[in-house]
Amino acid sequence: MTDKPHTYIILGGTGSIGSAVVRQFSAAGTNVVVGARDMEKAEGLSEEVSCDVHKVEADDPASIEACVKAAAEEYGEITGVANCMGSVLLKPAHLTSDAEWHHTISTNLTSSFSLVRAAAKVMRKSGGSIVLVSSAAAQIGLSNHEAIAAAKAGIIGLTLSAAATYSNRGIRVNAVAPGLVKSEMTRKLWETEEAAAMSAEMHAMGRVGEPEDVARAIAWLLDPNNSWVTGQTIGVDGGLGSVLTRMKV
Repeated sequence: MTDKPHTYIILGGTGSIGSAVVRQFSAAGTNVVVGARDMEKAEGLSEEVSCDVHKVEADDPASIEACVKAAAEEYGEITGVANCMGSVLLKPAHLTSDAEWHHTISTNLTSSFSLVRAAAKVMRKSGGSIVLVSSAAAQIGLSNHEAIAAAKAGIIGLTLSAAATYSNRGIRVNAVAPGLVKSEMTRKLWETEEAAAMSAEMHAMGRVGEPEDVARAIAWLLDPNNSWVTGQTIGVDGGLGSVLTRMKV
């Protein structure tokens, strides 16, 4: 046993879900390292809570590896890492440009692969937890989601394979699959009363998710106390990925 505080790396730590995870861990007295593209937001978060910040670009694997390596050099053992970087593209395939496709894949899937690769290098001796963010859209057919569904489905496959590869090193790999969560990226889907009602109706629980709903699940998966959970994709989606919308009874 060790009395050293746990250390967590949260990529996309200035986003709605990522910042909720950061705040939860910081409040618990752990070491938190934030990787973010927008350093102004990152510095603001650092002033609000106790965390280190590093500039990270989702489509730049070298920046992700540098962030993980720097955290390991600073704190030693890394307890867990999470990738909360991502994007949303709601377009049918025939209207999706090559640039939009490549951006969607790199921002979501490539960044996740880059984090798994970088984290595995520093966790091979001590073990740890890796959490990725997929989507309910990878598990149920939703119109106009072709690119993002493909990227998020790839994350589920990556989760399963990496969990198998690194289990003998004590590294757990899991994912969460949110439904629609209130964030800046999804604002147009819930900001107006009409849009909010339509979005809520898609979810069996009758509401759109809050960032904290997903953050709690990510924190649970990162927690070393849950060391018998690996290779799982947990739906935090109000039932969107598995339950028909509710009927009045």
